Amino acid sequence: MLQGHQLDPAAATRPDWSPVTRHLGLAALFADFAEGAAARDVARRPITAETAALKERGFGALRLPREAGGAGVSLPELFALARDLASADPNIAHVFRNHFFAVEQHRKTPGAPFSARILALAGEGRMFGNAVSEAGGGPAGSRGQVPGARLVRDGDGYRVSGRKIYSTGNVYADHLFASAVDEASGRTVQFLVSTKAPGVILDDDWTGFGQKLTGSGTTVFENVAVAPDDLFALPERAEGEPHLYGFTFHQVYLTVVISGIVTRILQDALTLVRGRSRNYYHALAEHPSQEPEIQAVIGRIAAQRAAILAVTDRAVAALDLAWARAAHPDAEALSIAASIAAAEAKIVTDEIAATLASLLLDVGSGSAVATDRALDRHWRNLKVIAAHNPRIYKERVVGDHYLNGALPPTGAFF
Repeated sequence: MLQGHQLDPAAATRPDWSPVTRHLGLAALFADFAEGAAARDVARRPITAETAALKERGFGALRLPREAGGAGVSLPELFALARDLASADPNIAHVFRNHFFAVEQHRKTPGAPFSARILALAGEGRMFGNAVSEAGGGPAGSRGQVPGARLVRDGDGYRVSGRKIYSTGNVYADHLFASAVDEASGRTVQFLVSTKAPGVILDDDWTGFGQKLTGSGTTVFENVAVAPDDLFALPERAEGEPHLYGFTFHQVYLTVVISGIVTRILQDALTLVRGRSRNYYHALAEHPSQEPEIQAVIGRIAAQRAAILAVTDRAVAALDLAWARAAHPDAEALSIAASIAAAEAKIVTDEIAATLASLLLDVGSGSAVATDRALDRHWRNLKVIAAHNPRIYKERVVGDHYLNGALPPTGAFF
């Protein structure tokens, strides 16, 4: 019994970094990111220095073995790091999503020359972005979309011109994976290009009210030179092979980022309440920390955060198992289970997280709305992340799956 004793109340507001974050010596760096997050949001100051610091620490190579310049972390550990980073600043965590997915894809075929090249670049600290999305080309996320960008022959190589949107992280990346239509064959091709190549324009014209620092604007290719060795093919499923859902990683990653924001919401709520010097005259306690209503709200935030962590960790575990058994007979069933688990995590997390962001302002009252605190950024950031793939569509898919055995869609967003 601890009767008559109390735990250190300040301990609850200190970041509860995961073991892997501490083991890799990243806790202090993440704490520095957290310290400046509000000011960066208010000033709309790019996260160039923060991203560079992570690249210098080998953050983008963490999944590679040590002999290849990485740290050999597991997939669940990678997501734990992403959550910790998101609790410090979700903008920084978000811009690495496309990079980590690229590394994961090429880890599956390390012996292939192009994959070996990509993994070597990652081991050297290079960061990858993605330039695929366009304003037209069919329903969002559907398979077989035809890019508007065009690739034309130019001597022994090629030239590409086109315009891409939703270029999250590209302004901080070193290389881009992009798509275009080969005008000679009419086929969609993939290519790798340096962000420093002449004709590559990275326009930070993102106007979203949240995740303002992710550089999710426009990528323009103006007659950019592309070497034959920079063309690559996406893996295709052979006839008779099981269908493995290829985009579950993206969905799990974004939901994990929101779970990191929720962790910050709890920490900010505790700091806010303890920092208040007075209560209302009609309250039941002199200090807000002793106010029953405020204690109940803090308890609600803490409990629902715990539920969000549990459901996102469940999705991470399902994805980890599906990938580990990709060559086994149960691969397709496990891939479906991972896709459904990711959807369930998103449905729960997106709705509850938004409520918790509002409760943060309730416990702070007038103390919480100062512009320099930027506590509204939590709601703005998580709503923008959630809007990548609205949960209302997921709810129907999950319900149809349980009722009728319907499979999730096979395009993007699943």
